[in-house]
Amino acid sequence: MNHNLNKTRLAYIDNLKALLIIFIVLVHVACTYSGMGRWYYMEQPHGLESFPLYFFLSLMLVTQAYSMSLFFMIAAYFIPGSLEKKGIKNFIADRFYRLGIPTLIYIFLINPVCEKLSHPDMKFGARFLKGITTFKFLGWTGPLWFALVLLIFTLIYLFCKKWLDILVRKYSFAIITKNICLLIALITTTAFAIRLIFPIGSAVLNLQFCFFAAYIVMFTLGIVAYQKDLFSKIDYRTGKKWLITSLAFGVPAWILVMHFTVLATNDISPLVFGGWNLLAFGYAFWESFFCVAIIIALIGIFKEKFNTQNSLQKFLSANAFGVYVFHAPVLVATSVLLKNIQWSPLLKFFVVACVSISASFCVSHLIRKVPMLNKIFS
Repeated sequence: MNHNLNKTRLAYIDNLKALLIIFIVLVHVACTYSGMGRWYYMEQPHGLESFPLYFFLSLMLVTQAYSMSLFFMIAAYFIPGSLEKKGIKNFIADRFYRLGIPTLIYIFLINPVCEKLSHPDMKFGARFLKGITTFKFLGWTGPLWFALVLLIFTLIYLFCKKWLDILVRKYSFAIITKNICLLIALITTTAFAIRLIFPIGSAVLNLQFCFFAAYIVMFTLGIVAYQKDLFSKIDYRTGKKWLITSLAFGVPAWILVMHFTVLATNDISPLVFGGWNLLAFGYAFWESFFCVAIIIALIGIFKEKFNTQNSLQKFLSANAFGVYVFHAPVLVATSVLLKNIQWSPLLKFFVVACVSISASFCVSHLIRKVPMLNKIFS
């Protein structure tokens, strides 16, 4: 999501970001038709059958396990080089421009459109003014919470840079099984502890702190990855090994959790609401394991197999950030237009997903035709 500021772009990272953006849109479509999660417009199904419930919950939680953490890691990876190239003053100005302006555009333009589309009878004027006077507008970031948090993380990094540099010089950060297991353990215990206070589903000003353990760790690791050149050390063999590991362990573990808890009892509260229970810790461990394993796998495999771009891939990667910013009103408008059609939730999901993803890329492409906006949303 962050922009590659080097002249030589890494094609495999651009391709990876484009794919992740598509999955983020799919998650928001799943929110629309599952009745789970947080989104502007949601159609509450009259009791999902086992397969749709399994499908939606798996798509949402599996994607959540790694996608945003990988975005933070990729964004952080390019920070040290950009800082060295621009100098601290120009770097900070650039961060506010590239992250702050899109966030403000979303808060004051796109969010009101999404609210009005999803609730046409709502008197938004009074709510808008109240939100401004009470600072509730800080929670109107929608998907652009990522840009806001990335900006905050970046400023914290600048403040702590001296100490982090000492840490990086002191340790090797070798990509070995022992270090990877320690990384998983760190994320697991931190996530479990945070969820005792901020359970999954809770939010403060649109920030879901329940997932921040992985975000913070992977952002920091992105900085380290640049300084230690870790991405170059994740080869295809390593990526394939961790993909097999993630599938061989992660998928059966997830199926067991789903079958013996969620589907057997039709109750997801022990899974998502945290607390001192084995299932909550088990889920935190599974999520952390899958996050780390699949990120290693994706980097190694994409670097080997998807490190070139054809015209379609260039189009997708060029518009990825624009789709992230503008897919919300496109998705909400599409789903509202189809709300009176009596289809199954799964059929609506697939139709709306295809339309919304295609339309979002087209909207981004058109918006980026404007020179000023192209610089912001590229």
